[in-house]
Amino acid sequence: MSPAETIWWVPADTPSWNPDAPSAAILTEARNISCAVVSGYTLNPTDSDTDDTTSICNSSNSSDFTFYNYEANLTFFREEQGANADNTSAYARAFEFFKNVDADGYLVRRMGYLESTPAAAGQEVSVFYVQSDYSQDVVPDDGGPIQFTVPFLPQGKMNLNIDLVA
Repeated sequence: MSPAETIWWVPADTPSWNPDAPSAAILTEARNISCAVVSGYTLNPTDSDTDDTTSICNSSNSSDFTFYNYEANLTFFREEQGANADNTSAYARAFEFFKNVDADGYLVRRMGYLESTPAAAGQEVSVFYVQSDYSQDVVPDDGGPIQFTVPFLPQGKMNLNIDLVA
């Protein structure tokens, strides 16, 4: 993750959320999980499925796109536990969103803006509809910060490079 990226989490049952016309007003700081995401995450389209069935009229091989595919797998930093914990940090938000299986919603990625830049109409984002699998704790061997990885299952809706609406 570069400094000019932002990732928000929008639960599927969020009122007024439309993944075909994502609203900048919904992409608030309370949904911003960017600073909790460990560099090297996966959130992208992958190769589409194809069908190479031909008819007797085709004079050469042919392929048609059938289904598009995407993948999402993010590792997050965990907030420290106990009296020093900051329950409002991006770390704590990410853990609350994904500590249980079956979080159903949208990962929204914006490129080219610092994560502290508020979402605004006209900014370009990509929207990925996912469901979380069980989170997996990661304890680095070198004594680094505790983390957790969340594999996400694609749920059949991806909108790439669309503009935010007000």
